[in-house]
Amino acid sequence: MNVYRLLAGPVIWACIAGAQVVPWGDSAGLTARVAGAASTWQGSSDAAAGRWVRAHYGGGAAPTGRVPGYSVTYPTGWTVRLWPDSLAFYGLLQSRSPAGSVLDVMIVPLRDHGLTMAAVIAHDAGLLTGARRDAAVLPLGRALHVTGRAAAAESGRLEDFLYLRRRGLLYRFTLSYHAGLVDGSLLQEVARSLAIPVSPPQPPPPLPPSPPVAQTCCHCPPFGRDWGNVLTRVDGIPVYSNAGNVDNGCGGTYGILYQCVELVQRYFAVRWGYPAIWYGVYGAADMVLHHPVDIQFIPNGGSPGPRAGDALVFYGGGVGHVALVAHVDAAGGAMILAEENWSANGEAVLSLYDGRTVAIRNSAYGSYVVAGWLHSPRNASIGERQTRREAASEGEGAWRSLIALARGVCQARYGRLLC
Repeated sequence: MNVYRLLAGPVIWACIAGAQVVPWGDSAGLTARVAGAASTWQGSSDAAAGRWVRAHYGGGAAPTGRVPGYSVTYPTGWTVRLWPDSLAFYGLLQSRSPAGSVLDVMIVPLRDHGLTMAAVIAHDAGLLTGARRDAAVLPLGRALHVTGRAAAAESGRLEDFLYLRRRGLLYRFTLSYHAGLVDGSLLQEVARSLAIPVSPPQPPPPLPPSPPVAQTCCHCPPFGRDWGNVLTRVDGIPVYSNAGNVDNGCGGTYGILYQCVELVQRYFAVRWGYPAIWYGVYGAADMVLHHPVDIQFIPNGGSPGPRAGDALVFYGGGVGHVALVAHVDAAGGAMILAEENWSANGEAVLSLYDGRTVAIRNSAYGSYVVAGWLHSPRNASIGERQTRREAASEGEGAWRSLIALARGVCQARYGRLLC
């Protein structure tokens, strides 16, 4: 089986499903553009002008109103990708250094009864040890700076977050890096370069195409001590460990073993009879557009919210990620995922706001945002079945109560022998 190698070295959570992986620097589908645009911009104190590159996000439409475009600069030599918008997160621009540091910029529309600034900050701070907070002054206003060490013991990485609130929108900047490889002031330099257009920008020139990547072929030896072990199960279907191997080219019936896409394609095939391989899916994020025709894609923040048995699709990390929804506790504001090629035990818990907005998921390779979820009309999830059982039980109880009442009235009038 032929696979494309990632240009920027191994990405631990890159999820691949067919014959190739879209490389980090690939321009296919990339909507970020570099070079200056003939437009007026607010902000943009670009101390590194001339040796940095400017990337643009063109804006989008949110349920709360129009989300404006923006531009930021990033260091020359870093690769950049702009992910598509969902209904919850906009303008996710990820840039990556040759040494593996990752810098994210995104826009979060704030809602009184949904995702709030306090919820986003609490979520991010909860993933840090020794979190520290201080203020930062940017050309576009005051910002909150949160920094600390990633709580995941194996990562050993430092995490910096910067939050700027402006006109009902939260601009969230994130830097994930190892000490000594990147100056910690980089995040604030990028944030100071933030520019928001006052007048519509002229279309910037497209990026040049990326050079072709070499193809490789490999076989299926065991990859580590735990490779192929069952980590957990969802609806009786096993979730396997791939021992941290992300690019083994080891093709199975449902995709490359044992990547995140393989689990989802296997689950949908075994439970509901869908094809073993979904046409057009080369990376997990492709599932947003490439899925069987009767499956519905619901964007993050859309309705109905995620249900058990749905597949949650993430943007981030170069090719995205996908996981199964094992359980939803809408009242408790949480959901449990089952997944391959990420968590050590095959499970993860994410926060859920207003029953239909899924939180950001941080990693050593940048922020992963939920694009949305895939729902099959053949899926009568555990929650839905439980709801129907409860409704049936309530109906049966009401019917029994009515019979008992009628029997009591009859016995009072005609006696027990006749009733």
